[in-house]
Parts: sequence; C-alpha cells; structure tokens
Amino acid sequence: MGRKKYGRRSSKVHSNIEWVIIGAVIIYALYKKALQTIQSLIVNAKYQIQTFTALDWLYITVIITSLICLIYIFINNRINNRRQYQQEQAKLRVIRDSEYQKLISMTPFDFEKFVADLYITKGFEVELTPRTGDGGKDIILRKDNEVYLVECKRYHEKNKVSRPEIQKFHSAVMDMAAKEGYFVTTSFFTQPASTYSLNKPIKLIDLPRLNELIEEAKSNQ
Repeated sequence: MGRKKYGRRSSKVHSNIEWVIIGAVIIYALYKKALQTIQSLIVNAKYQIQTFTALDWLYITVIITSLICLIYIFINNRINNRRQYQQEQAKLRVIRDSEYQKLISMTPFDFEKFVADLYITKGFEVELTPRTGDGGKDIILRKDNEVYLVECKRYHEKNKVSRPEIQKFHSAVMDMAAKEGYFVTTSFFTQPASTYSLNKPIKLIDLPRLNELIEEAKSNQ
C-alpha cells in the first residue's frame, strides 16, 4: 500500500513539472513574438519618419500643440469648476452658521472650519492644521504662490485676546515665512495686543471685523 501511494505522489509531481515546463515554453514563445512585433513596429516607424516631409512635420507639430492646449484647457476648467464648487459650498455653510449665538456655541475646531470657509469664499486654498501641536497656527492659506496663516479663538466677548497670544502667533508667521497672518476671534483684543501688532505682518480680526467678513462672504458671487 505504501508503495502505491508513493507511486501516485511521484506521478503527480512529474505531471506538475511537465505543466510548469509547458507554461514556461508558452510564455517564452509569447515573449519572442511580442519582441519581434515591437522590433518590426520600430523599424516601420523609423522608415516612415525618414520619409516625412517638412509639411508632414508641420502637421504633426500643429496636432501635438493642439492636443496639449486642449488637455491644458480641460485640466484648468476642472480645477476652476472644483474651486468654484468649493467656494459655493463654503458660502452656504457660512450663511448657515454665521449667527453670533451659533459661533460662540461651536467647538474650537468647528470655529476653525467656519473661518476656513470664510477664506475659501475669498479664493484661498485652505489647509487645516492638526488639532494638537499646530505650532501656533490653525489654518494655512495659499494664494498666488504666497502663504498666509490664521489663528482662531472662539472666545466670549469679555474674554479678550492678550499680547502673549499675538506674540506666539507672530513667531509662527516668522517661522513659516508667511506673507501675512490673520488672528480671528469672536471677542476683542487687549490694548497691549493691538499695540504689539502694529508694524507687523499681522491683521487682528475682532468680532465687528469678523461680521464684516461674514457679510462679504455672503455677497460673493
């Protein structure tokens, strides 16, 4: 009985080896055929190129240039359409959430997203930073190859933004080599904070100015 089982196993192994060899031969034959076909196409292409006249090259140049232009227009339209859609959606969210009571009841991160929507409606590319370890900035804006930073504080009116917070934000602006920084709050700024920001690339956006930005976003077409 043991010999019979061994004989069956040996026969099965030989059969598998045969199929592997047959498969390898077929693959090699296909490879050789494909290689011959490619070589033939290359030879024919070289021959055709050698027979091209100046007029033929002109036609080819015009066709290639036209294709590149069409591809560029298509991609550019896709980008513009996507940007326009993002701005329209951001505007709708701004309109929905712009009441003061809604603003101060937001979580800090939701307020950051609200402010991000405001800048999307103004044509900026927006990137929200991580919720922790953001390096003193909540939003990174990009427009016309320039970088801008935004810091958001969803404070109640009596809790004003102080000078140390502006100093920390100014350091973030300098570290990122940003063109400008926007410090946005639902409250106000202390006098030392406002004084510190003078002659620095920082714009302080308190509640009244925030309301103006909201109205501008609502009126954007």
